[in-house]
Amino acid sequence: MYRSLKAKKRVTLNDVGLFSDGTAVKLVGEETFRLCKQYVDEVILVDTDAVCAAIKDVFQDTRSILEPAGALAVAGAKLYAKREKLKDQTLIPIACGANMNFDRLRFVAERAEIGEKREAILAVTIPETPGSFRKFCALLGSRNITEFNYRYADPKEAQVFVVCRYATRQNRETHCLSGKNKLNTLDLTDNEMASCTCAI
Repeated sequence: MYRSLKAKKRVTLNDVGLFSDGTAVKLVGEETFRLCKQYVDEVILVDTDAVCAAIKDVFQDTRSILEPAGALAVAGAKLYAKREKLKDQTLIPIACGANMNFDRLRFVAERAEIGEKREAILAVTIPETPGSFRKFCALLGSRNITEFNYRYADPKEAQVFVVCRYATRQNRETHCLSGKNKLNTLDLTDNEMASCTCAI
């Protein structure tokens, strides 16, 4: 819908993400598009992690579990309120929750911390020598490691996947693992497949 409104005509997408399957359409309907052109002021874009964080927020506040499409509106409202610096105002997102299955909850729980900027997923190359992991942990400082995956593959370098947690919502800082510290670091936090990758 965002692309269609921007183009002022219905746009067909090559593919769509299926997490929020209630809103995953390649081509918006004719009547829906007509109404949106007439009444919608703005479309706010959020990613899967923000939707997972919204599901968690609603659960913590109400003990209700929203489906991804239902939480999409909450995620958009959160982003809008933050962007506009709104205070003491009431926003009304339309929420629903019938299309949530139990197996999806693990993915939601894992990505919610990332959506709230409380966790980072990193792929790091460290020397395959005794004490390297200890030095790596020292570089992380006060960050807690909540998940760690390692598999021997090379006699000189070790490839590790690490999930780090922050105490408060803050921007990720991965520079401490590169540059002068000579550790090759790839930030996978915004990669929606990272949770699956780390579990391999």
